Amino acid sequence: MNKYTQVKEELYRLASQIIGEKLERNKAILQELKESAGSETKSSAGDKHETGRAMVHLEQEKAVKQLNNNQTLKNTLDKIEPTFINPTVSIGSFIVTNKLSFFISVPLGKVVLGKEEYFLVSRTAPLVKNFIGRQKGDQVLFNGKEYLIEEIA
Repeated sequence: MNKYTQVKEELYRLASQIIGEKLERNKAILQELKESAGSETKSSAGDKHETGRAMVHLEQEKAVKQLNNNQTLKNTLDKIEPTFINPTVSIGSFIVTNKLSFFISVPLGKVVLGKEEYFLVSRTAPLVKNFIGRQKGDQVLFNGKEYLIEEIA
């Protein structure tokens, strides 16, 4: 296993951990909101009671949406086989360029492993769209900058 494959697997594990933590937070928030909604129904303060219930309901909708988004990210990540190396850039590729390194997986942004910065990005990111289907040694022009693909894992 080369160093790039190892970094790719570490990034995969990190992304999985981040998403897992987000899902746990989402579930905890939903549980708190359910308990809060239960206590709001016991109040008898009239309009204030209705406003409180409405606010809790809006927070629940927001939390459910975040939970669903994070579950979608988990499902996307679960489809990636981190040990598979495709010679052309595709979802699941770890790419090293002359400017930055990124793992095409889920949109979690910049992460640091050791002292190195990497970007966890989705296949639909504008920059990434220009890399899809390219190979090691290809150059990609994006926003006036040239990116040379130095390695794909």
